[in-house]
Amino acid sequence: MTLPVALSLLSLLLSLFTLLATAGVYARVRTLEQAGGGAQLTDQPQAVPAGLRPGAGDTHALLFLLDAGCGICKGLWETSVRPIPGVRVLGLFTSQEVASTFDGGVEKVADPDLWSAVYEGYAPCVYVIDPAGRIVARRFVYGDTDVPALLSELLPELSDSGSHHAS
Repeated sequence: MTLPVALSLLSLLLSLFTLLATAGVYARVRTLEQAGGGAQLTDQPQAVPAGLRPGAGDTHALLFLLDAGCGICKGLWETSVRPIPGVRVLGLFTSQEVASTFDGGVEKVADPDLWSAVYEGYAPCVYVIDPAGRIVARRFVYGDTDVPALLSELLPELSDSGSHHAS
């Protein structure tokens, strides 16, 4: 076997390994998405810190976990994040510097500790939090996600209003 053939076979093997590793990570993210709850994948809903819970008079909190270097996060924020009556809608960021790059009319929370408390290895992610502070639903958002349908699924009271939530 010549050196060029050996290097070609080694490159092919490395490419195959990379493909399998990527498929494994993708499968794990999909498994987490389907499991619901939280990162622990237990039967008990994950509780969030008090700073992320619904406000007085709110039925739920709708939390958008966003990241600075994420194009999907920016698009999600610009097209879909709107105030919803009776729901505390907030974007959660790692820092004020990151939060300042997102314009909009909903609450922005810049706190690395709160962000780390709910981050599961992927952003953007949307969480529904009940008044007791439990994550009752969580969905990862991908480039091809139908966000109005996702929000209607997460908050059924929006299903009759479709994508035109109150501003």
